[in-house]
Amino acid sequence: MIDTFIRRPVFTTMFILVLVVFGIKSYPTLGVDLYPDIELPMVAVTVTYEGTAPEEMETLVTKPIENRISQVSGIKTITSTIREGYSQTMLEFEMGTDPRQMASEVREKVAGVRKRLPDDIDEPVVQRFDVSSRPVATYSFSSETRSPGEIRRLLNDLVIDELQMLDGVADVTVYGASNRSIKITINPDKLKKYGISMQTVLAKTNSANLNTPGGKIRSDNNTITVRTVGKLTSVDDFKNILVANVDGRPIRLVDVADVEDAWVDSESFSRTNGVPSVTLAVRKQSRTNTVDVIDRVNETVDKLIKNDLPPDIKMNRVMDQSRYVRENIGDVWNTILFGGFLALAITYMFLRDIRATIIGGLAIPTSIVATFYLMKQMDFTLNNMSLMGLSLAVGFLIDDAIVLVENIFRHMEMGKNPFKASSDATKELMLAILATSMSLLAVFVPIGSMGETVGQYFKQFGLTVAFALAFSTLAAYTLTPMVSAYWLKPLNEGSANRPKFISRILEGFNERFEKLRELYNDIMAIAIKHPKKIIVGSLITLFFNLLLLPFLGTELQPTYDSGEFTVNIKGPAGTSLEQMARWAKPLEETVQALPELDVEEMHLGGVRTSVNEGSIRVKLKPMEDRDRGMLDIMAELRRDFADVGVMKVGVVTNQGARSDPRPVQIGIRGSDIKKLNQYAEDLAEKLRHTPGATDVEVIGSDPEPEILIRLNQTKASQLGLDNTNVGRVVQYAFQGKKTGNSYTIGNNDYDIIMQLDKGDRRTLQDVANLQVSTDSGEYIRLGDIAEVSMGSGPQRIDREGRQRQVAVYANATGVSPGELLKTTQEKLIPELNMDIGYRYKMIGDADMMNRVFSEVVKAVVLAIVLIYMVLAAEFESYSQPFVIMMSLPFAVIGAVLGLLVANQTANMMSLIGFTMLLGLVTKNAILLIDYANQARERGMEIREAVLEACSLRLRPIIMTTLSTMLGMLPIALGIGAGAELRQSMGVVLIGGLTTSTLLTLVVVPLIYILTEEWKEKRKAQKTA
Repeated sequence: MIDTFIRRPVFTTMFILVLVVFGIKSYPTLGVDLYPDIELPMVAVTVTYEGTAPEEMETLVTKPIENRISQVSGIKTITSTIREGYSQTMLEFEMGTDPRQMASEVREKVAGVRKRLPDDIDEPVVQRFDVSSRPVATYSFSSETRSPGEIRRLLNDLVIDELQMLDGVADVTVYGASNRSIKITINPDKLKKYGISMQTVLAKTNSANLNTPGGKIRSDNNTITVRTVGKLTSVDDFKNILVANVDGRPIRLVDVADVEDAWVDSESFSRTNGVPSVTLAVRKQSRTNTVDVIDRVNETVDKLIKNDLPPDIKMNRVMDQSRYVRENIGDVWNTILFGGFLALAITYMFLRDIRATIIGGLAIPTSIVATFYLMKQMDFTLNNMSLMGLSLAVGFLIDDAIVLVENIFRHMEMGKNPFKASSDATKELMLAILATSMSLLAVFVPIGSMGETVGQYFKQFGLTVAFALAFSTLAAYTLTPMVSAYWLKPLNEGSANRPKFISRILEGFNERFEKLRELYNDIMAIAIKHPKKIIVGSLITLFFNLLLLPFLGTELQPTYDSGEFTVNIKGPAGTSLEQMARWAKPLEETVQALPELDVEEMHLGGVRTSVNEGSIRVKLKPMEDRDRGMLDIMAELRRDFADVGVMKVGVVTNQGARSDPRPVQIGIRGSDIKKLNQYAEDLAEKLRHTPGATDVEVIGSDPEPEILIRLNQTKASQLGLDNTNVGRVVQYAFQGKKTGNSYTIGNNDYDIIMQLDKGDRRTLQDVANLQVSTDSGEYIRLGDIAEVSMGSGPQRIDREGRQRQVAVYANATGVSPGELLKTTQEKLIPELNMDIGYRYKMIGDADMMNRVFSEVVKAVVLAIVLIYMVLAAEFESYSQPFVIMMSLPFAVIGAVLGLLVANQTANMMSLIGFTMLLGLVTKNAILLIDYANQARERGMEIREAVLEACSLRLRPIIMTTLSTMLGMLPIALGIGAGAELRQSMGVVLIGGLTTSTLLTLVVVPLIYILTEEWKEKRKAQKTA
């Protein structure tokens, strides 16, 4: 087969070019994203019930839904988050479950429990959870002359629809200002004067603003539609609505209320660079190209700013994920090119022939370009994970080719012509190349097949490398021997036209390498006389190195400089929006004083956030335009915000698997919310006094002030009142009530809201003074038939496993998150002495870290088993794979030392790097053992064969190891955007390859000698 590829160069060239052409065709159509587009088996049930307190939401909505949907099979976890008027229950199913089918089953269960839920809730929404649903771009609009409400109206009219129609845009959300509405502000004194109830006003307003279909009239010649037109078109129309007739006098709406075209009471507020603003967030659809989507949005926004919006409207890009994606992917491509150059440079130093170097280097572009075709077929994208796989693969994609070219050179030095040398050298290494490639595939396939969420992320990483590796092996069997046969020349001919200074460098390098070979031969000559002592010494070194493992910190993933982070702010429960805006101002000014700042945007409140909570989003200048890293700037702000009065301030990254990126997250569960809050506060206080813990916060414990109305049933019943009709009046007065029909202007529909004036709904006394109408038309003061008092209730309720949960979050600085978690679990939590029925669980990133590490361990075990099976099949031996795999433990030495020296942690990336080492470090041992076996087949003794294998295979081993290490060097140095994320993986690979190569060159041959001599001795005993 090899001879066929050599004799038919055109066929071989076209065979490889077919793969390259398909790869070139596929590349422009590959999506570009920050992370792989994954689909998690998660389903969310969301219910809104405006104005309802969290405890009532839990009782009336959340618990009935949880009880019913928990009957669905395959549930892994069930969690609920409850806020005022809002409940979301999230179901996570076992990996591999079809979320579409589960969403359908959950929808059926929710429909079955709907009758038990309050009638006036918004209909429950059941949908699959989209992990990519976070905003990919955020824009801030401000003006020196317009109010936020006016800006929002302009955005509603001119911008939002244009953006939502763009291909790839899933949703556009506006916050920071309330929407336009018709406000009907009731005057309670006038209602009492005319004896009109609020319910009557609402009903009359609703029925007046209505178009009613009337059917059709038909004659012999025509059919004409009939309808009653009542839709109101102006504020004056609303003012003239007839709400009652008192003593023959018509009472219009304007007689009992003020009517104005205004804004809904604001529940959120934004400022950008200190100026009040409106923020617009864009979410993309699943499986769409992030960069393309944001480019289209940016182009449209710029066009609207230029042509449609007034000139006083200023726009800032608060967050643009495409910028970071471009920088990150550009740096990965630079890493690939730089790593490839270094690999080729070391190849040239050893082979001293530019043609041989180019022949070996052909494997890199052909393999990478051909990989794009399979990536497209697998629906992969160009993202952090897939491109990181290609950047790491650059180092070893060339290995098979340069080992083969080196062997061809050796055969040519024996006097063979290029055709004969290419054929014989390739056949000699067929088994070794296949064994090394298969052992690497045995590592990357398990990485790409891991379970849990981490498996979804690393699938593209592992399989992309596997594709590239398969193509490089194919090129080594076809393209490399063919080109070598036709293009290689003897070494003397190839060096005739080389510049003298390059010849001197190459000759000096070769002389030093030959001295190294002589030294290595001398070492091996001594080592084979004392094999047991050297093996024992190596094992002792390994044992002492394992003692360093406890000094390694652990975390889920390294924090990288994305140029964007968030300052979370939280005031005491019950703090008004206006007060929070005043308190946030000094914090904003501190952020604005940063010389590295590009844009600062502060946001308070929102649909699912209380007005006493908010965040300051910080966008820094590009890395090349600032002197400090993001983490240094965050540390400075933590010091500046260490004491800001009653405010709680946390400085966090925008990274992490869940909504909150803090790595230390502990959930405390039980039934009594007071006890949960106490345990959580105690744990938080202990954490605040623990070195390394910062940004400590208790989630869901702050009680919110409430005004409680307890009806005197005796007095109320005498007047024909009960909890239902009194509660409805209270709701209309203070929460406000939307009419069933809207106010339509052009294509936009606006709510019509009726409630009391702001001045009549400020204090406890205002509630007690509310006038409640009876069926007879009489008005009664609420405080006369009910006890109106102050109380408190939870601002937020979290549930997991159908139990209440209060969470404690913390960041780790100066220590690794794993160390802080260990201290928390082993020391702080036992000190709480929690009662029976109360327990804790790691949640969020802390729980994810445990699951990721567990999956990586499974992948390591599977990889080791597969490597053994591959080697056993290749070498037709049960024992020799064990000899080859003895190089695996020695990789641990360099990996651990590398992480400690580089101040890196054991994390998701470094553990994957260690898994990769399993395949890489066996390559050297395979080359040694394969040649030793061939030498023995030619009649050599065991020790003689080993010494020859060590001497002849030293050059290809050093070449492939250095090319692999230099290819990964840019990653290990942490150069470029997002490089911190990949750096620990590069450190592990380079450190592990260094020590495993050094020890493999000595220890593995000795183990081979001992095992083969023992087998020979045993065979001789059986024969005797």
